[in-house]
Amino acid sequence: MATITITVTVSNPGSGNKYYLDGVLQATYVATPGNTYKFDQADGSNSGHPLRLSITSDGSHNSGSAYTTGVTTSGTPGSAGAYTQIEVTATTVQALYYYCTAHSGMGGSFNTGSSATVQYQDREGFTVQNFSADQTSVGQIYYNSTSGNFQAVKNGGAPIGTWSSGGSLNTGRKDAAGFGEGYTAAIAAGGYSGGGATGAQVESYNGTSWTETTEMSTQRGWSQSGAGTTTAGLIFGGQPLPPGSGQLSATEEWGGSSWTNGGNLNTARSMVGGAGTQTAGLCFGGLTPPVTANTEEYNGTAWTEVNNLPVANYGLASSRGSAQTNAFSVGGYSPAPTTGAIFYDGTNWTAGPSINTARSQAAGAGTSSLGLVMGGAPGGSVANTEAFDGTSWSEVADLGTARVSMGTGGKSTTNALVFGGETPPGYRTETEEWAAGDVEVTTLTTS
Repeated sequence: MATITITVTVSNPGSGNKYYLDGVLQATYVATPGNTYKFDQADGSNSGHPLRLSITSDGSHNSGSAYTTGVTTSGTPGSAGAYTQIEVTATTVQALYYYCTAHSGMGGSFNTGSSATVQYQDREGFTVQNFSADQTSVGQIYYNSTSGNFQAVKNGGAPIGTWSSGGSLNTGRKDAAGFGEGYTAAIAAGGYSGGGATGAQVESYNGTSWTETTEMSTQRGWSQSGAGTTTAGLIFGGQPLPPGSGQLSATEEWGGSSWTNGGNLNTARSMVGGAGTQTAGLCFGGLTPPVTANTEEYNGTAWTEVNNLPVANYGLASSRGSAQTNAFSVGGYSPAPTTGAIFYDGTNWTAGPSINTARSQAAGAGTSSLGLVMGGAPGGSVANTEAFDGTSWSEVADLGTARVSMGTGGKSTTNALVFGGETPPGYRTETEEWAAGDVEVTTLTTS
């Protein structure tokens, strides 16, 4: 875009020295994002009057400081080649002021057409970059060549993050129970490793590596659920090992170093969905067999039957980071991989927007207002990740490894974890960590 030169001179109109922009006393200047504005101070009258920009009127003379984003300076005011310039973008602070660093009261306003809180207004004259995927930096305006939309990124809403590799499990497994604080701390409990039952084996994650810790008292596989934190966790249901030997109602509580028995589920089941905490847990759906819609709430002592899922389902992706009163269930097998999403408010289940890719045995994290679903099996296994912003599900960054039946210590949509799982016919040890800023991508109209 253009570089616009503003000629700066200094004169005393009778009230002390003042800046003149293009001959206008203390002119209020309005800039267009996409252009560079060069305050030319080569005129000899500028000697001893360095011009700078600030978000505070009169800058350093009014407890402010110089604004430096996109700003460059060169030379000595009053000499050839001296200037201060600013590259104005869509995120440049709207209300700027030009001032003299040596003398007060000389400057005026320089408005740029955006705002300190990154609001978006109709504007022309700046370059829009093309990207094939949504971006993550607050303030960006760009064209998404995949969706065919102009997009803007602002604070809040569903996250757009990335998956990175974490430490590997000591034992590859699928259908382990998991809970925790996310990629900084998690527990993997039980599961099945094919050649040998890992059913009681427990590993603890510290954000870097997995360490073997106290085993459960009950061997279980096909659980794929849990609730709570690494100091107050809860697991329930599953299938005793070897496979095909019934379903479990047993509940165990993790206190940070050991397990104790809790109250049994009213309906023994495996492949359940779960959410909540150790003292306010939620268990729903599962394989009894046949498939069940039963939902139960845990109060730290006993499970109580509450309102059922609308449809019997198992292999659900569930919101591990949610409270008992804002949980979700996504996908599952009923009687084939589904795109359905339903939300629990502490009393009732309500149908919500469907995910884009049908899947069962996926992992989930978050709440009924901000959620994630990743991996799963519409046929084999997928790496797809989708984020929910309270209104709809959008495709975001894929897992590095396509997998099904993985465990998760997912706490939120900005801090989640998946581990293990299966990419038929192999059992996985890989851990992946999801990190995201809490941002919202909106589609801009171009009319």
